[in-house]
Amino acid sequence: MKLFFLVFIFIYGSMHFYAMSAAETALNLKLTNRLISAIFMLILMFAPFIVRLSEKTGHQTLALAAAYVGYSWMALLLYVVFFLLSFDIYRLVLYFTGKAGCPIPDLIKLSAGLRFYLAVICSACVCAYGYFEARAIRIDHIVIKTDKVATPVKIAQVSDVHIGLIIGQKRIKAIVEAIAREAPDMLVSTGDFVDGQLDGSSEGLAGSFASLHPPLGKYAVTGNHEFYAGLNQSLEFTALCGFKILRNEAVNIAENIALAGVDDPEVNRLPQEAMPRLQEKEILKGIPDDKLTILLKHRPDISEAGLFDLQLSGHTHKGQIFPFSVITWLYYSKQTGIRDFTTWVYIPNRSGLVKIGQRAALYINRGVGTWGPPIRVLSPPEIAIFEIIPK
Repeated sequence: MKLFFLVFIFIYGSMHFYAMSAAETALNLKLTNRLISAIFMLILMFAPFIVRLSEKTGHQTLALAAAYVGYSWMALLLYVVFFLLSFDIYRLVLYFTGKAGCPIPDLIKLSAGLRFYLAVICSACVCAYGYFEARAIRIDHIVIKTDKVATPVKIAQVSDVHIGLIIGQKRIKAIVEAIAREAPDMLVSTGDFVDGQLDGSSEGLAGSFASLHPPLGKYAVTGNHEFYAGLNQSLEFTALCGFKILRNEAVNIAENIALAGVDDPEVNRLPQEAMPRLQEKEILKGIPDDKLTILLKHRPDISEAGLFDLQLSGHTHKGQIFPFSVITWLYYSKQTGIRDFTTWVYIPNRSGLVKIGQRAALYINRGVGTWGPPIRVLSPPEIAIFEIIPK
């Protein structure tokens, strides 16, 4: 955590310094205005820590205000820096083009002031779009044909809801209503159901999800944020919502479907005696091959591709905010290092269904909530509906 804190301060502080330098050049700020701006940016830079401290000391109103202002500023600053860098690269290209003897028309040149104003305007437009995209829930239907079921089964998957200060009752109600309209036979949550900023109104927030009663039940696994928020509190809240939490165990669903769930790797930070650490392979090996085996696992990492039919995961948010979507694509496009009998497994995309070997498939959910900034850009929130039908 100390290392994370130092890296965060260095990167986030550098972004503030870069934006502040651009503002000073464009606006020709005097010393007094520079000091005021520097203090303002310093407060905003530490807003995420103010949120956590306010919550721990019971100042929920301050925590909520700091969360909205601080995380919205984080998104705006990200795009200001992104556009400033893009314009700087553009100006650098023009500079070297001019040095090479090519004439540069004044019309396509960017002054320092115009560069800054364009960056701010473009950033504000993108963030406004992202705010509304984050609230436009998409229902993605996936049809899976298999000879292991005799009758159709409909499963709804939510992931990365991040219930807390920002994802409150209004957003939860919209999510629950969208699920209810699909009338699934079963509902599963693949981690990060709660956020590090879960406030004290647990029972009120749990009511909407508790009202859902799919005939085959509701099941959940832990994600990394369950551990950040406090494991006991997270498990208690998830149970209040009516979910059975699968912690390194498998259960039979109907006659021919088995559901397995494993803890997020964050569990390894806890003392061994706090929770038996069954290996994923041991859990899956106990399930007969003739059952349709569905594995709930928060992170889209593959370790036992020959022992399940479908793995449901989340975690990546598909980057949530462009250009982070490019980063998740690069990371999850790499070779996973897992052998599926004779071939290496590759994860070629950031979200959606991925075929793995002859038997297995992985589904990476984009998530339906937001973490940090309350926006999504080119990564719409998702509820996945799986129509499992006889082949």
